[in-house]
Amino acid sequence: MTQTLSPHILVVDDSEAILNMLSRLLEGKGFRISCATSGEEALKLFHDETFDLVLTDIILPGMSGLILLKLIKEINPETDVVIISGNASTFTAIKALRLGAYDYIVKPIDDDAILFNVVDRTLEKQALSQENRRLISDLSTKNRELEAAVEMMKTVNRVCALIASTLEIGDILRMLVESAVEQLKAKKGYLLLLDKGGTTFGMKVCVGIDHNLAKRFVLRHDQGISGLVASNDKPLRIDTDVPAALTHRLLEEDFSGDLFSTPGILSIPLRVKDRVAGVVNVSGRHDGTTFTDAEVEFMTTLATHAAIALDNAGLIYKLKRNGN
Repeated sequence: MTQTLSPHILVVDDSEAILNMLSRLLEGKGFRISCATSGEEALKLFHDETFDLVLTDIILPGMSGLILLKLIKEINPETDVVIISGNASTFTAIKALRLGAYDYIVKPIDDDAILFNVVDRTLEKQALSQENRRLISDLSTKNRELEAAVEMMKTVNRVCALIASTLEIGDILRMLVESAVEQLKAKKGYLLLLDKGGTTFGMKVCVGIDHNLAKRFVLRHDQGISGLVASNDKPLRIDTDVPAALTHRLLEEDFSGDLFSTPGILSIPLRVKDRVAGVVNVSGRHDGTTFTDAEVEFMTTLATHAAIALDNAGLIYKLKRNGN
């Protein structure tokens, strides 16, 4: 189980007594504490480590606490800084707040609760800010996914309309593969069809694959990734590394490494009437991502509409032949 680290606080003061006192109090509350006696030392620590909160005096040897505050906010605006100083002037406090300080505590700290209250409020504000950023990021991701889904549905409707508009079997198969490769931004795609006996696959359409290889390609019905998909009659998605259990099937179908590309393999059965007639494979993404559930659904929908179009084309062909 991963253990969450407690918040890390950097305390900066030129007084060893104050550093020891603040460290003791804060460590007693479970915080991780690092200490520095100057702004320069604090800045070096800030470059080397990650801090959730910085507590700093204003009057320091060399670099002042206000300059340290300004530099910290420039390096990482998300880091909160709380000023602790014996200088209680309103002007100094306002200047610190304008430079980005989250709060201002006046020394001496007679009540430990004041310190703990400021630290807790600061860290709670950070947690809320992080959660807000996460929610915004999630919302942006969901919006992008929704936009992509809408575009995909538009493509499905357009391609399905094109497929339904032709009775040429070759055109139907070509549009199925080419549309899948184009929409999914895949590197390669091909369609395998079983022969009449259902014993052997032949390659009928391909994109990104040598056509001479396609003409020579033969695969037994129970071999390869395509054989597995056809027998199971279910889509198969491989994201990055090919599982060990599928390695031999991949080699059976693509022993030369010319058919499948990476990352991502998507294999969809083409079911015509009551049997699997073939398998559509697309692989590799130009942007380096893998296929999504929505894209599996997209491919399945395309294959379903292509199957309907193939069935219709077959019926028209039979009617014409019988009519003659």
